[in-house]
Amino acid sequence: MRLSIKYYESYRLGLGTGGTKMLSMKTRWKYCGSVALCFTLASCSYPVEASPSADTERTDEADPTSWQITEIYWSDADSGRINGERFRLSDIDAPETGGVGAAVGPAQCEKERERGFAAKEFVVELTRDKELKITKSYGFDKMPEPRLLIDLSADGVDVSQRGVEAGYLRPWPHDGTKALAPKPDWCD
Repeated sequence: MRLSIKYYESYRLGLGTGGTKMLSMKTRWKYCGSVALCFTLASCSYPVEASPSADTERTDEADPTSWQITEIYWSDADSGRINGERFRLSDIDAPETGGVGAAVGPAQCEKERERGFAAKEFVVELTRDKELKITKSYGFDKMPEPRLLIDLSADGVDVSQRGVEAGYLRPWPHDGTKALAPKPDWCD
């Protein structure tokens, strides 16, 4: 176990695998306890809503336009999860809701953040209790945790188009993974 702890600590300290820092006994036990807790929690069985299953939520695993959408969660106004699957609206940008300077999803200014919360509220209300349909799928983006790029409708209304018309979303065209225009400025 000492080798594993040293290996972990070396990476954590940015020393690579050749780090020579020795750990105190207290630190070793702390990491052993953390590792043991992680393995224990990982092995516990408890009910979790799984990713979409072929039997109930998707009629054709290869074609997202045939999915029966039973739930949607919006992370912000242009991305979230449909039936547990990560998605992003294609060729659209929404203001960010993360705190200014945050590590993940940061807004560039407080005005953008306020606009982001308003935009999210708009798409939540636009899609609440509606028949949702993926009208077109463009495959997955190149994010570390890939998201399905889609066009989405709510009771036949294109969500992206309605958001642009209302001023909550802006076009941000892409060719595959390459942006064809600069990211919209939400601080203007």
